[in-house]
Amino acid sequence: MRIFIVIPAHNEAKRIGAVLADAVKTKLPIVVVDDGSTDKTCEVAKKFKVTLLRHRINLGKGSALKTGCEAAFSMGAQAVVFLDSDGQHKIEDLPKFIRALNTGKYDIVFGSRNLNMGVPIERYVGNKLASILVNLLFNIYVSDLICGYRGLTKRAFQKLDWESTGYGVETETVVKCGRLGLTHCEVPVATVYYDKFKGVSILDALGILLDVFRWRLKR
Repeated sequence: MRIFIVIPAHNEAKRIGAVLADAVKTKLPIVVVDDGSTDKTCEVAKKFKVTLLRHRINLGKGSALKTGCEAAFSMGAQAVVFLDSDGQHKIEDLPKFIRALNTGKYDIVFGSRNLNMGVPIERYVGNKLASILVNLLFNIYVSDLICGYRGLTKRAFQKLDWESTGYGVETETVVKCGRLGLTHCEVPVATVYYDKFKGVSILDALGILLDVFRWRLKR
């Protein structure tokens, strides 16, 4: 299976260089989407052999992932693996996604962190409660609902067609995976947390919670 790496990036000039230095060693094609960064993220990414796309303004993670997927699949990818640009996803875990995708059994492969290790307690509790809620409403349980380290096939991307432009993309894809009956599995990934203030904020979480109930009401 021809697999691309898709990396969304927003103001990650300090860390994306190290991420790309590891990623290019895999020899997999890489698509980086600079989501309206105001620092030197774009300049750093240009130093590496990647396909670099840029949003003129910050549109959000969901939009950046969609742009990256559309580019990768248009270039012949059969599947993609999402890798964060801040170093929280370890390249050593990438073969787990590749092996699972190459079996041909799964539409989506979800990364699952050991949330007992290094994750702020408020995020641990919120993540687990959200997983339980989604399971009750949509009959799908994914242990690490908001882990962005995941892989999906072209077929899955076309069927998911997510609407979320921001951090709600991870939850929406789980919801739609359950609703559409897509095949999925989980693979363990390392727990790396550099900055507890980055990522999904309380306001983001509340917005995602409202979206969950909105998705439940949609036919």
